[in-house]
Amino acid sequence: MIRTYRFVFLFLVLFISYAAVTPSEGGASVPYIDKLLHFSAFLILTLFMDLSIKRPLPFNTAALIFLILYAFFIELVQYFLPYRSAEVFDFVSDLLGILVYLYFAPKIKIRHTR
Repeated sequence: MIRTYRFVFLFLVLFISYAAVTPSEGGASVPYIDKLLHFSAFLILTLFMDLSIKRPLPFNTAALIFLILYAFFIELVQYFLPYRSAEVFDFVSDLLGILVYLYFAPKIKIRHTR
């Protein structure tokens, strides 16, 4: 099963990377939808990273650093693309997705194992 999670994690990294470097469709009709998408993408990405590694994510410093640097790298690349823009709040939304997962995942796992 861990191989399936790793495949999904890799797919998500590739999908998020592709979405980050392609031209956006224009302005969204829902305010802050972009931030919600960033938050959701990194919440789900963090979930699948946690499922695809043997050591629990809260105790795996290298995996956490990867997620944070990946979020930063996306914004850095967007800074240099003429049709995209880098935003600090996008990075903050990414970090919030990671942090919310780290906060709630142990609580959900404890309830699930009882």
